[in-house]
Amino acid sequence: TDARILNRHQNQNFPLGRTMDFSHDSALRCVHFPPGGDTIIIGGVNPQSYNEGLPNARRERGGMQGGGMSFHLRLWDFSLDAVLNPCTEHRPTASGSGGGRGSSALGGRITDEGDLTWNFYVTKETISNPRVIIPRVLLYNDGGFDISKDGTVLSACAEYWLPDDVSSATELIESLREIEEKNEETVDDDFNKSSDDLSRSPPRFGSPSRPNLSSFPDPRTPPPNNSYAPLEPPSPPGKRNVPHIKRGVPVHNPHPLSMVAASHPLFQGGGGRYVPHIVTVSLDSSPPPDGELMQLDPKVLRTESMRKYPKLGQLLMAAPLDGAKASGVTCVKLSPSAEYCLLGYGVRENIPSVDGLDENRHPVTALYNVKKGMKHVSTLTSADDDVNIARFHPESGHGFVYGTKQGRVRVLAPRVWNHYHVDDDE
Repeated sequence: TDARILNRHQNQNFPLGRTMDFSHDSALRCVHFPPGGDTIIIGGVNPQSYNEGLPNARRERGGMQGGGMSFHLRLWDFSLDAVLNPCTEHRPTASGSGGGRGSSALGGRITDEGDLTWNFYVTKETISNPRVIIPRVLLYNDGGFDISKDGTVLSACAEYWLPDDVSSATELIESLREIEEKNEETVDDDFNKSSDDLSRSPPRFGSPSRPNLSSFPDPRTPPPNNSYAPLEPPSPPGKRNVPHIKRGVPVHNPHPLSMVAASHPLFQGGGGRYVPHIVTVSLDSSPPPDGELMQLDPKVLRTESMRKYPKLGQLLMAAPLDGAKASGVTCVKLSPSAEYCLLGYGVRENIPSVDGLDENRHPVTALYNVKKGMKHVSTLTSADDDVNIARFHPESGHGFVYGTKQGRVRVLAPRVWNHYHVDDDE
């Protein structure tokens, strides 16, 4: 029971929790518990191989953040019982392959791909079942994303792979929807037309006649092949159906979750680039309704995790961001009702003077309306502030606050927050 767990120090027979060390191959940026506590979100650095095939200038910038780095968010199952009631047995390992830095703590090693190897025999796994939420995300720290109170929606700045002529993920999704609706209408029209033709054609009753034997091919002689072409080996993986890319040039293969509307015809010609967006994605990790994996679709590439949890990481709302501004985002926060999303900027991107003023101003916060399709509401500019963190008041409609690198705290609200606590005589 909870009471027994809280008072376990009074019971000498109660098993003590054990320290668990998990060594990642790459650096981490954030660790966060969603509501409920049975899952944990870990954000880390993607390996350099994730930038293979990108232009050199783009590779040097490395995503939105620079420094040749991009980041990911993974959702893991977390077992509190495995921590409080460990059931383990040491596994003999080679020297230096244990908990790291000479530690004898239990734990394991997590690769860049999310594979976990334990250094002991375990019957209760503390963390397990990793699956990607966002493959390429901007993470200044754990303030770089936020989760709604009900734990169903995550908001962050993420990159999505779009065709060269498209600048918005939402635009691409809407375009694909229009194409599919048009195709359905065409199929319906063809079916109705063929049905009308059949209904208007009078039945034909002819006298039975013997078939013309000359109309049947000779079964002993194969038909001539007029479309014969000499055989040649297939194109190497990653370059098929991409005729404009020369052999030997590395091709970038985006993660399937980074490609929205992947079956859109614009993707058939190959090419594309990453476009930063402010987004909300689904945290629904429920399996398909029938309990079976999603069917394979040759037009849409899916990982095994995406087939098991088709709604996890699904793009809900998105608005494109300017690349220069996206690199300066330090925090993303949802309002208490999850109706609005607040961005804080920590890198100065000067904009033209306002009202003829000589001072250079730069954006410090930006507000978006999530319920209206991530529509931009307003941008606050300043000549002095660089925002480290910004947050909404916990009660809806009371504004927000942000803290700066210069040590200032700014409160922006329709009324002072202590309005109802001021004595009447003051």
